[in-house]
Amino acid sequence: MILRSLFSKWRTSHLLLYLVIVLIPSLLISTVATQWRINVLQEQETKQALHIASLHKNYVDRFISEIITSIETMAISSYAEDQSFEQLQAIFERAQQKDARLSGIYYYDVDGNTKFGSNALLQPFNVSDHPFFKELLETRNTTISNAYYEPTTGRYIITIATPLLDDQGEIKAVIAANLRVRYVATVLEELTPDESVKLLDENNKEIFHTGKGLKTEHKTTIDTQLERVPWTVSVATSNVNQGTFGPFFALSFFGSFIVMSVLFLNFRIRMLKRQALQERIQNEAQKLELVGTLAASTAHEIRNPLTGIKGLVALLSEKHKGEQDQFYFSVIQTEIERINEIVSEFLILGKPVVEKQGYYHLQQILSDVTPIIKSEANLHNIEVKTNLPTEPLYVLCTRDHLKQVILNLAKNALDSMQEGGTLTLSLSKRQEVAILHVQDTGTGISKEMLSKIFHPFFTMKDTGTGLGLVVCKRIIEAIDGTIEIDSTVGKGTNVIVTIPIQTKHTES
Repeated sequence: MILRSLFSKWRTSHLLLYLVIVLIPSLLISTVATQWRINVLQEQETKQALHIASLHKNYVDRFISEIITSIETMAISSYAEDQSFEQLQAIFERAQQKDARLSGIYYYDVDGNTKFGSNALLQPFNVSDHPFFKELLETRNTTISNAYYEPTTGRYIITIATPLLDDQGEIKAVIAANLRVRYVATVLEELTPDESVKLLDENNKEIFHTGKGLKTEHKTTIDTQLERVPWTVSVATSNVNQGTFGPFFALSFFGSFIVMSVLFLNFRIRMLKRQALQERIQNEAQKLELVGTLAASTAHEIRNPLTGIKGLVALLSEKHKGEQDQFYFSVIQTEIERINEIVSEFLILGKPVVEKQGYYHLQQILSDVTPIIKSEANLHNIEVKTNLPTEPLYVLCTRDHLKQVILNLAKNALDSMQEGGTLTLSLSKRQEVAILHVQDTGTGISKEMLSKIFHPFFTMKDTGTGLGLVVCKRIIEAIDGTIEIDSTVGKGTNVIVTIPIQTKHTES
């Protein structure tokens, strides 16, 4: 039951994590992508509608401008040449025959009575009550009517009228051209047969429309004002049907789902690696603590009889003075000292700070151990260089332990150089940290070995215990420092030790 409950909780937590990291973002991404696609298509529809509206506007403006120019030219020439009614009628007839857009051209007196026109008049008619005629009499300028039904032709027309003025600027007659609304609509429909276009007058009344109409809920209108008249070209553009974007939504969701799943797996792998690393570090720490505790307790048990053995060997060496005996005693004493050193390392491994700490001059500690290092280096023809700053750097530590660290690192460096080479000890300051470099030109350490270098009992020496660097790291970390190793096979090794600098101190 307990295992089942734990598995159920694990599955629920991972399902929620998958939902938050993969499914919900995939839905959001696909929704945003679909809406973006809809907006792009709608923008394209709007641009197309603006283009069509501009096309129709330009055509209608040009058409009206041409008619206005034509009838104003007729008015000017008729006054300048003092043409007769018969001559004007012949001109009107020729103009209508040449331009299929015209339904008729007529000559009116100032009272709005029809005198003659390009079409034969079955009976005279009066236009004095038409708004365009009244506006012309008031403004004495060319006017354009809205679309209206003309009973004589049975068509919807638009009238463009211009006054004939005498020398005093008074209106003596009016020339008006009737335009075929249906003809203009047909031409525009041929330009854009699949588009729904309306031409509206100043009162928003429809003059004509082309194409098929769209339902109100499925369209958006784009309006453009004409330049010559207060009319509006209105183009209806269909709204993008969002219901047709199911496949696009599914495709974008599938794509984002795959991408997010890959990211999720990558995230999970990183988390598992991080968790494994933390567990490994924790296991190493626990193992080191266990080894240290065992080593310390063992060291205490070994040191007591070792002291007795050392004393007895000293007594025996006093009793037996033979050369052969003294040689054996010296070997025994040497091995006892070696065992004692190992025991000391065990004690430090178990409890690194067993002595009282104090504030010590780091340059002085280096100066104390340098002669020892140089004497060892001279045996192998190795050059030792030191680079120390003039500014005193004080650290809080156990002096003998720090000396042990430097000597251990220097001995490792010397061991990596067979005959000849250079060992460099340099000290510097960076912000509130002292940095010690122990650099050699030895054989170097491979990456595989470097990853195990601080493991207890790992050694690359035939006679090593594998505790030297472990003890060094334990001592440095006990004073809030760090130790790192950078090495290249065939070029050498650089050990970097950082120790916090103490600004307020009393030198020990």
